[in-house]
Amino acid sequence: MHGHQGKRTQGVLVMIARAPTFQQPSNWAPSIRGFTLIELMVTLVLAAVLMLLAAPNFITFQRNSELTTTANSFLATLSAARAEAMKRQLRTFVIPADGSNWSSGWVAFVDVNSNVSASALSMDSGDIELARGAALPDSVAIDTTSATSFVHSGVQYAMFNGSGFMSLIGGGFPANGADSLDFTNGSGQTRRVIASVAGRVRVCKPGDAGCSVGTF
Repeated sequence: MHGHQGKRTQGVLVMIARAPTFQQPSNWAPSIRGFTLIELMVTLVLAAVLMLLAAPNFITFQRNSELTTTANSFLATLSAARAEAMKRQLRTFVIPADGSNWSSGWVAFVDVNSNVSASALSMDSGDIELARGAALPDSVAIDTTSATSFVHSGVQYAMFNGSGFMSLIGGGFPANGADSLDFTNGSGQTRRVIASVAGRVRVCKPGDAGCSVGTF
């Protein structure tokens, strides 16, 4: 009898309960929550405030960058003119691009024919152009009222002789021992380019130690 019961136990089917499964509809998609109108307006207002706060700093940075670039360009032009004068043993000039105003930019050239004069201060077809500077940005201005602002007998120019010295068309050297040109911008910054009679040129900030004519 016990043997029959053991056989029945082995024949009992054991049912394993499984969790019910659900099939996802083919057109089902997760819900995505977007911005509400109020949230969007707050974001735009914050962005506008940040832009207003950053704008003055950006304008100041841009003006200072233009000022530095302009002053360095004039410095590089003077240096190139001096180097070429010594190389060729000829006079070189840096003059305003329009012949009368540094704000128009500048041009450096070798006076190959040695025919440049105060009354004919220009580059002719026989001369060699060395460098050319663009007109000044609107944010940059030049102070040409100083007695040392590369103005000689009412004519604006810089001239280097074959020895690399800065000299005058009619002979001799600048009376002040050096020339300088101040570049300023609307943010109250100034860069001064100084050229000594010996031909050494540099750029500095007025007020800094050694940033005055004759302090080479």
